[in-house]
Amino acid sequence: MVYGGKLSKACKPCRTRRAKCDFISPECSQCLRTKRKCHGYRDTEGLRISDMSASVVKKFKACSDADSTSVPLPANCPGYKSGESGSGLLSSSLALSPVLTVPIDDRAFCYFRTTFVIGNARSFRYLESLYEYGDLDDRLLVSIRAVGLASLSKAARSTDLENQAMRSYVAALRMINSAITCSDVAINDTTLSAIMLLDQFEKIIPPTARTTQAWTNHLNGATALMKMRGRHQFETKAGVEMFMQMSSHLLVSCMQHRIALPEDYLTLRTYATNFLDTNDIAWRLSQVSVRYIGFRAAIKSGSLFDADTIIATATRMDADMVTLMGKFLPGWMPQSIPLTTPSALVYRSHYDFYIDNRLAEGLNMVRAGRIPILDLIREQCEAAHVSPGSCQALERYQTVQRVKESVAETADLICASVPQLAGYFPFLETDSPPGSPDSYTASGSVKGMKLEPCNESSAYSLLWPLFTVANSRACPEDAKAWIIGQLKILGGLLNSGQTLELASGLERGEERDIWSVYALLGSICYSITGP
Repeated sequence: MVYGGKLSKACKPCRTRRAKCDFISPECSQCLRTKRKCHGYRDTEGLRISDMSASVVKKFKACSDADSTSVPLPANCPGYKSGESGSGLLSSSLALSPVLTVPIDDRAFCYFRTTFVIGNARSFRYLESLYEYGDLDDRLLVSIRAVGLASLSKAARSTDLENQAMRSYVAALRMINSAITCSDVAINDTTLSAIMLLDQFEKIIPPTARTTQAWTNHLNGATALMKMRGRHQFETKAGVEMFMQMSSHLLVSCMQHRIALPEDYLTLRTYATNFLDTNDIAWRLSQVSVRYIGFRAAIKSGSLFDADTIIATATRMDADMVTLMGKFLPGWMPQSIPLTTPSALVYRSHYDFYIDNRLAEGLNMVRAGRIPILDLIREQCEAAHVSPGSCQALERYQTVQRVKESVAETADLICASVPQLAGYFPFLETDSPPGSPDSYTASGSVKGMKLEPCNESSAYSLLWPLFTVANSRACPEDAKAWIIGQLKILGGLLNSGQTLELASGLERGEERDIWSVYALLGSICYSITGP
């Protein structure tokens, strides 16, 4: 016997329409007014308790016969149970329990929402308002399903789930291509969101020949939609947040190709200031990025070529970034934790603890953003023709040394955040300290280590900052070697072949354009894969 809940005494037409019934005899006023037949009022006492035995048995048998795929669930997802090991993953016995069987589509949506909307990544947090108002059309729902299944396929290392994700991706792509042929539908929030989700999908499950050009093509299409949406896109909170997400993509693309920002975008960006807090540090840092993009474009076009001017301008930009980072509240700064037991999972002798993972992730992105500016200063100093022993030669030498010190300091700060963001804390201060990083990466696996679901996005956020530092010629050799080891570990934990390839390239001494790598990997703002 189960409790059926509080029942309404209203007549059937009022219950169906959810109208307020006044219980007037013999017919309610609503039915009299609309000339409907009133069926009378229910006897709620006779209906309150019902025998559900047959229904419960039927549901149980259906659950027992269901063929479910065992995949991990996020900690705050319904149906999640943490095992004794504290790994945060469903054990095989729990996954097979009929009581915990959850349809795979529900798992995919839950995993997506927990990771990308309300979790650490929050790259699609604006979808929460669309959830709230039920403004989710079919193309957006299918795109969310594709990304959710793709993430689960990585977490479970399941080919079957990956195939399901691919089918959803193809279906979503067709629906979007159909939608953008209609201008009214093309400018909807849901259409732009779906396009961004497909780019997200391709970062989780890269196509066979994914290139930076593929990312640029997605970006060009989304940018065209952003222009079509015009000022109306700022009428909703979701629209403003989508504009900011697209802005981040566009800034990176222009850095990658060393081209100026489109005038149409700059006009929209100026208009957007009516809806944003322009004193926010993140906005002010993005303004430095806008200046940097124009600066790089001018150098590429040849309109700016004087070494002294380039060095002075880049130095001012770097100083602006350092000043803005200094405006963070003292309570946001990390606490340095000294190691009592040596560990290959910690660079040198300490690691940093932040009050919030997202704070560490954001600071790392800004720190890594300094590297290309510092490298440009170093390159200009080393390439300039100056007389040996002259004051100018000494000044250039001192500038290069300051750059090397800044890169080393940046490397220290980013590396010190790795234990927290990668979830290494359980493996530190143990009786049996780990050996070299290579001992963790045999055959692409990580011995005895698993990522907690809550650490997936944080671990992924480390990839681009770590690579950017190690890719710099000014990076200290010991820091570069340690970072290569960490990229191998993270590549195994995240099941990311691209990360392992980056580590191998660094070992071979290859230099790559960091913005092209960003386009392939994404960042904390947009990307995440499973463990």
